[in-house]
Amino acid sequence: MLMKVYNKFLQREVVAGDYNSSEKVFYKEVFTRSKLLVLNAYGIEKCVVEKLKERGCKLIRIEEVDTGNIFEIDFDKFIEKAILRTFGNSTEQYYLPLKYFTKVEKAS
Repeated sequence: MLMKVYNKFLQREVVAGDYNSSEKVFYKEVFTRSKLLVLNAYGIEKCVVEKLKERGCKLIRIEEVDTGNIFEIDFDKFIEKAILRTFGNSTEQYYLPLKYFTKVEKAS
């Protein structure tokens, strides 16, 4: 199930990620240029996290499209450790440094 959010900067809906309800996994594709460098973290919109919680999400998987790196974290651990912030033109998002994620694989 594609999860969409309204992007204020682009002034249109964009895909925030894909939730697989049978596996209870949220997949998010990102580019490294989207990383919040000061925290070495990617953001997930607050409204998306709330929907994932309602749907019983168990795992978050983030793939860096341009590097092939894949990172995973247990959803409950993400909620426990992430910080809620708004940066620039963004909406309120949860950010968690990649050091808390497990790196799954890297493209060769």
